[in-house]
Amino acid sequence: MAAELISARMLAPTFGSSIFVWASVLGVTLGALALGYYQGGVFSQFEKRDKILLSTLIVSGILLILMPFTAQWVLNFAHIFPFRQAVILSAIIIILPPVTGMGMVSPLMVASLDHSIESAGRRAGLVYTVSTTGGIVFTFLFGFYILPEFGLILPSMITGFVLGIVPAVLIFRHGWIKPGILGAVFIAGLLYHQWQTGLRNERIEVLYQAEGILGQVMVAEIPVEREGLVQKERTLFVNRIIQTSYNPQNERFNDFDYINSISDVISEFPKGARMLALGLGGGVLAQDATKKGISVDAVELDQRIIDVSQKFFGLDSSVRVFRDDARHFLNNCTETYDIIVFDLFRGEEVPAHVFTAEGMAKTKKLLKPGGLVVINGNGYFRGDIGKGTRSLYKTIRALGLYVELYPTDSLEERSNMIYIASNSRDTFDELLPEYIQTGFIQSDSIDIENAFILTDRRPVLDRLNEQATMRWRSVYLAYNRSFYQNLHIPMFN
Repeated sequence: MAAELISARMLAPTFGSSIFVWASVLGVTLGALALGYYQGGVFSQFEKRDKILLSTLIVSGILLILMPFTAQWVLNFAHIFPFRQAVILSAIIIILPPVTGMGMVSPLMVASLDHSIESAGRRAGLVYTVSTTGGIVFTFLFGFYILPEFGLILPSMITGFVLGIVPAVLIFRHGWIKPGILGAVFIAGLLYHQWQTGLRNERIEVLYQAEGILGQVMVAEIPVEREGLVQKERTLFVNRIIQTSYNPQNERFNDFDYINSISDVISEFPKGARMLALGLGGGVLAQDATKKGISVDAVELDQRIIDVSQKFFGLDSSVRVFRDDARHFLNNCTETYDIIVFDLFRGEEVPAHVFTAEGMAKTKKLLKPGGLVVINGNGYFRGDIGKGTRSLYKTIRALGLYVELYPTDSLEERSNMIYIASNSRDTFDELLPEYIQTGFIQSDSIDIENAFILTDRRPVLDRLNEQATMRWRSVYLAYNRSFYQNLHIPMFN
C-alpha cells in the first residue's frame, strides 16, 4: 500500500489526480499483486524456496529504492503518447515491478512456514492477516504523516532499504551471495537525490514543496518579463498547474482573467458585506475582498494551502479560515452570506460531491436575498466535452436559482467558465458589471436536453468532465514540460 500511495503521488504532478489516474493506479496495483501471487505460487514448489523468498525481498527493496528515479525518467517521455495511454503505461512501468515482487512474498512465505497439508490453511490465513494488517497501518502512516512530512523520494528509498536489509543479512549469513548490492543502490540513490535537490537554475528559487494525499503543493519564485522588466513572481502550483502568481515587490497579484472578473463582481458589493470563499488557493480573492471592506470566511481542506497563503502570499489575518471539506462546511454552516464563491480546482479537477443538487440546495439556503453565487469552472460547454458544464448549469436552474454563464475567452480551450447565480433576477442588473452582462452566453445556445441533473446518488461530474480534464492535462504536457525542465523545477521531492 505504501508503494501504491507513493506511485500515485509520483504520477500526480504530470497527470493530475483525477479518478482516471487513481483507477489506473489501483488497476495496475491489483494486476501486479495477482501476477506476484501466481509467480510466488509457482516458485513455492521449488526446492530452494527459502533462498527465492529472501532474494525476492531484496530485489523488491531495490526496485522500491529505484522507483523515484524510474518515475522521473518515464514521466519525461509521457508527452509522446496520448493522455490515457501515457497514464496507464507510466503506471505499469513504475508500479508493476516492485509490487509484483512484493506479491510473490506471501505464497513463498506460506510454503516456507509449513509443508504439512493439515495446517496449510491456518498458516496461509496468518500470513495474509499480517500482510493486510501491515497494509492498513502503512496506508494511514504514509498517507497522513510520512508523505506530507518527508516527500516521496526518501520514504520510497528507506522503505526499500528496510524491506531488503534483513533478507540481505540472512542471505549473507547463509553464504549465498554478498548483499552489498542493496547498500550500494541505497547509497547511490541518496547521492543522486542530494545532487538533484541542489540542481536549481540560478534564476528560480523553490520556496516550498510538499507531497500529500491531496496532491503536490509547490511555491517558487520565477522570473517573468512584464512591460520590459524582468521581475520575480511568487507562484503557487498544485500538481504543477499554476493556481496563483504574486509579485512580492509591489504586492500585486498577476492572475487569470477569471480572477479579475470575479474580483470586479465582488467590487460591486458594499462595505460590510459578507463573503464565503470555498477554496482558498493563494488567497487572491479573499485578500482582494478584505481590501474592499468585505468580511471573508474561507474554507480550505488542505492545511498546506492555508499555510502557504499566509506565509508566502500575505493573506490578511482578518480572513477567517476554516480547515474543512467544502461540502461538509455547507452542510453544517448556519450563517448567511451576500456572495458565495466556489473556486475548488485542484490542478484541473473539481470535487464532484460538492456540485450536486443537494450541495447547491445547501448553498441556496446560505445565500442572503439578492446575493450571488459564483462558481469557477472549465471553459467547455459545447458537445460531449462540455457536458459537465451544461449539467451543472441545468442542476442550478432546477433549484429555482437564476443562473448565467460567462466565458472569460472566446476560445473554449483557453477559457474559464464563470457560473453566476442568484435568488433574484434583479441582482444581475444591480451588481454585475456591464461587460459581464453583455458577455453572457445566450441561454438558447446552451443545450441541456442531454445534460444531467447532478445528485448525491449520481455525482457524475468527474466522468462528465473527463474529456475536459484530459484535454487540459494534455495541453500542459505539450506546452509546459520544457518550461519546468529548463528551470529545473522538481517533479517531486
